[in-house]
Amino acid sequence: MRKMAKTKLFVLLVLLAAVLVPVGRTAGAMDAASLPAPQLVTGAWMFMAAYKADPEALKALLPEGLETTGNVVINMYTVPEATQTSGFGAYTLTYLTVELKGHDSYIMNSDTTIPGRYFAYYFNSSPFMREYTKLIGIPAEEGMTTTTVKDGKLTAVLTVGGQKFIEATADVGSELGNFGGGHLNYFGLLETEKDGKTVKQIVKYPIPWNGGTVDIKNPKITFSAPEGHPLNKIKPEGDPFWAIWTKGSFVYPQYVIVNQ
Repeated sequence: MRKMAKTKLFVLLVLLAAVLVPVGRTAGAMDAASLPAPQLVTGAWMFMAAYKADPEALKALLPEGLETTGNVVINMYTVPEATQTSGFGAYTLTYLTVELKGHDSYIMNSDTTIPGRYFAYYFNSSPFMREYTKLIGIPAEEGMTTTTVKDGKLTAVLTVGGQKFIEATADVGSELGNFGGGHLNYFGLLETEKDGKTVKQIVKYPIPWNGGTVDIKNPKITFSAPEGHPLNKIKPEGDPFWAIWTKGSFVYPQYVIVNQ
């Protein structure tokens, strides 16, 4: 009987602790280096688009061994609730990737393939997540992203240091459909020290995803970063040639070293 009473008391204390610990406390208290991969993100609303940019500027961003298609893929999204992640907590993110040749991935039940993407810029609002992503080869910087939909008009804004860097707008619907899934091949550059020298390794992040989209029309992207900021080198040369407003789930996976 005493053993049973002790067990019940232990369970009660555990449940009480769970109630008292704020959402996101575990990730916030954990060192980013000890957070294991993979990590799950669910139900994130994302504005994604592809546009043409200066191919020479894109080429300059890539490590040797990767070749660009001449396109940039941008993603602007928010994860407002810590419960949408398995360890990251709440965050917002805008990233820009250089689209790659020869590293396509698949869409489920489709002949369409998706070109690989190399992380060029990555603006995250969470200090914890910036630390985590830097450790795995993603060039994380501080930045805040907001997304709002009012009267069918989507507005996504990236601000850095209180200044607007990127604004995207589009006309969007409200009915979620076109559900699907697949894989995406993202790439980064991991820098480590060995024998007093910096070793650079291309790494791949094979990312599974699924989700749905709503109708979208008239996407526009405007850059307003300060004059001389390197981000301006890859600003759009015209309007996006595709764009989606999607609610999706995906995984930050364990990375794979591409070159030794």
